[in-house]
Amino acid sequence: MIMRTNRLFIAMLALTACSPRPEDSTTTEPAGEAIIQGIYVKTAPVTQVSEEADVSVLGIVKSKAEARPSFKTGGVIAHTYAKEGDAVRQGQLLATLIMTEIDAQVRQAEVGLAKAQRDLDRVTNLYADSVATLEQMQNAGSALKLAKETLEIAQFNQSHSEVRSSVTGRVIKQLLHEGEIAGPGMPVYAIMGVADQDWRIQAGLIDRDWARVDVGDVATVVMDAYPGQHFMARISEKAVWTQDASGTLNVELKFQSLPPALAAGMVTKIQLTPTRRSEQVTIPVDALVNANGQQATVFTIANGKAVSHQVTVAKLLGDRAAIAHGLVGIQEVVTIGSMYLEDGDAVILANQ
Repeated sequence: MIMRTNRLFIAMLALTACSPRPEDSTTTEPAGEAIIQGIYVKTAPVTQVSEEADVSVLGIVKSKAEARPSFKTGGVIAHTYAKEGDAVRQGQLLATLIMTEIDAQVRQAEVGLAKAQRDLDRVTNLYADSVATLEQMQNAGSALKLAKETLEIAQFNQSHSEVRSSVTGRVIKQLLHEGEIAGPGMPVYAIMGVADQDWRIQAGLIDRDWARVDVGDVATVVMDAYPGQHFMARISEKAVWTQDASGTLNVELKFQSLPPALAAGMVTKIQLTPTRRSEQVTIPVDALVNANGQQATVFTIANGKAVSHQVTVAKLLGDRAAIAHGLVGIQEVVTIGSMYLEDGDAVILANQ
């Protein structure tokens, strides 16, 4: 009986020794393993790329030599010597006026000149006899000069009472016909030059592309009229003002290799190759936050904290953006996580 009691007492002591103390039930973190606070982000490098070299644009074939000849004086058209579609050469007579009125003006001026000459002779003789005054003789001399000028004007109008072509080309429109009244300066024909050296291509460029090209830059021209063929051209002129409400600026190209035949109004596809190339600073589009027009914010990392920078976006290039200002000296920008950042936030770089 005594032995059983002792065994029970020993077992109770063993259980008491194995039971944890109340103060041992609370666990503590090992030293040096405190939780790091911050926003996880990833960065991407800032890169420099050459701006895309080629400029693609549509163009229209036109003639550089165009003319709208007209009469110097008004009158009734007597004869026209060309019709639409006719080929004409420079200096060729195209139309004349009925000369009745114009010839009468010349004769009238001749009579006036003869009278002025007689008046001056008479007053000169009277002045020599001290009958006429010096002023009277001077007035007669002025009248003679005026009559001579009037005759020259009438003769000039008489010699220009016809229309001659100022260019070698083809009549594309006859605007006035025989028997119609033509006013001074009113076009009678519309003539377009069709010689090889007359053909040009006109294309409208947006201001950014216009600034990239120069006179002399090479272009490749493709036309639906000649499938599979490529023709070379060069920029011959650059406009210095916009032509219409579209806001585009025109460039003119001259063919270096001519197609077999051309007509005004034909549409071309032009591939321009600017000689000037510019370097662009680009970043991923994901790095841009708070975008407002061309202004946006990007973040960099300095001493474990986010630093905001205001940038100006030049243009978008697919999944990247070209930056005009704001990234001087910056090598990397935050991409993933940038939308959650504010200036000064603690960050954790998770690129690895």
